[in-house]
Amino acid sequence: MEAQGHILIRRKAKNGIDGTNGEPGKNGLQGCILRQSEWAKGIEYRNDEALTSGTRYLDIAIVTTGANTFNAYKCLKTHTSSDSIPVTNTTYWQKFNSLVPVYTPLIMAQNAILRFMQGNQLLIMKGDNKTVAAGLVGGDYPLWVGATTPTDAPYKVSIAGKLYAAGAVISGDSTFEGTLKGVSGSFTRLNCVNAAGDAVGGISFGSDGRMWFDGDMYHQGTKDNRSLRFYTSDLWCRGVFGARERSIMVVYGSYAYVYTKGADKTGTYIPLTSGTSSANETYYTVPCYSPRYDYNGETSGFPVDTVIFRITSNVTYRYLLSLAVTQRIFVVNANDNYNNVQIYANGTKQTLNGGSMHHCMQLVDFMYPSPNSDWLGRGLMFGASNDNDWK
Repeated sequence: MEAQGHILIRRKAKNGIDGTNGEPGKNGLQGCILRQSEWAKGIEYRNDEALTSGTRYLDIAIVTTGANTFNAYKCLKTHTSSDSIPVTNTTYWQKFNSLVPVYTPLIMAQNAILRFMQGNQLLIMKGDNKTVAAGLVGGDYPLWVGATTPTDAPYKVSIAGKLYAAGAVISGDSTFEGTLKGVSGSFTRLNCVNAAGDAVGGISFGSDGRMWFDGDMYHQGTKDNRSLRFYTSDLWCRGVFGARERSIMVVYGSYAYVYTKGADKTGTYIPLTSGTSSANETYYTVPCYSPRYDYNGETSGFPVDTVIFRITSNVTYRYLLSLAVTQRIFVVNANDNYNNVQIYANGTKQTLNGGSMHHCMQLVDFMYPSPNSDWLGRGLMFGASNDNDWK
């Protein structure tokens, strides 16, 4: 018997009305597969949330808004994207909140495609995890190696494709196109190729310091109203040697002209220095090598091999020829009227008759006995001569 004044309430069991366990319910619909990608035109984007069977997809499109920010959009209706229906169209897209960068100390992936990094930099560190070894960055030099910044890097590539390297070792066959500029280099051979790529000549560089030229060499053209020059210390010709012109000086008394650009061009004026012999006679020195120092180098180093005396008055002039050792020249009295040119040779005066030509050579170091050191024209020797007469 129950106590008076109390109400007895029977509670239902948790799992069943009658206290017994219920039957398992049906499985729910499997969720959509999320596909995330950068938005682009011409792509079918899907929203299969309304489908009740099969594989269902839900596409998320990402749009870059800045260097470190992006927007995400959920596809609301399956469609193919086009320029006229951008992601901002609310019929097809619903914008999420702006995405912010995700920072994590470690990413492990067997295969990875990194996107949306415009304006960022990707640094590759050395083993100490403090020193930068290389980097990728948006800027004038998107790739560099060997420094913290591209400016200081010994290896870098500009956005225009120019490669800067402090040193390079290139092996195998290599092709260089365009203009190659170099301060210095080491080569064993340079080939000259024709339009078909066949080697038709070249330059070889021997370990003994010699250079070998294969093929004909052409040094032609003009500069400053003269032919191009070939300067060399020594020239050994072991074949046919020819010269179109001689290097000449024309003497007019106390002055002369040297024709460094050829006899058909204007000559360079040369004043002759004078001296007095022991017999108290005035003479003029004819410089047959490097006639006159000038600042533009026009006559510096010019070797005269022919001296033409063209004195129109019947006045005798005496000359001292200044020659380098073993230098030889032709001397010509181009005035057939007067025998008015005298040249000092080992202390005596050799008269150059009008219309005559002489071959001279400086041999002072090879003469025995040696001529006296105070003789004018010491070491000068005359060779074959001929007196022409056209009067």
